[in-house]
Amino acid sequence: MSYDTPQREEYFLPSSAFGATTETQTLIGPPGKKGLVRDIITDLSADAVGTTTVPEINVGNASGDYSYARHRLGTSATAGNTAAGTPYRARQLTQNAQGRTGGTPPVLSDFAGHVALETAYIPADTAFVVTRKAGVGGTPAGTGRTIVIVDWF
Repeated sequence: MSYDTPQREEYFLPSSAFGATTETQTLIGPPGKKGLVRDIITDLSADAVGTTTVPEINVGNASGDYSYARHRLGTSATAGNTAAGTPYRARQLTQNAQGRTGGTPPVLSDFAGHVALETAYIPADTAFVVTRKAGVGGTPAGTGRTIVIVDWF
């Protein structure tokens, strides 16, 4: 296992209306390697909407869990991102915005749980789940595609 030259995998989730209906995809990494979520990229074709909470992308060990990474698609907990501003890169947000902690793990906390990457390793030979979670309140919406980038060691 080499931390100097990880095996990078990009997991593509096709365009769908996940902002109104939560969806989950179960994946597994390369045999014998543990993974670290480096980035979550979302390209919206319809605005992310939720008046109580905005839609989000979670990477964890079960549906809705965000043990490994999280990106809430909003400028606040209740104001969603617009399709006009896409693509949204979680890593870029942790580097360029106020409220970021920087360092490791990269986190942006301008509102609760906005972005958290590299929060824990995905265990070797263990399935992990990417959940595109619907917004809550009002008329939840949000359509787009997502790429989750994982380095495997």
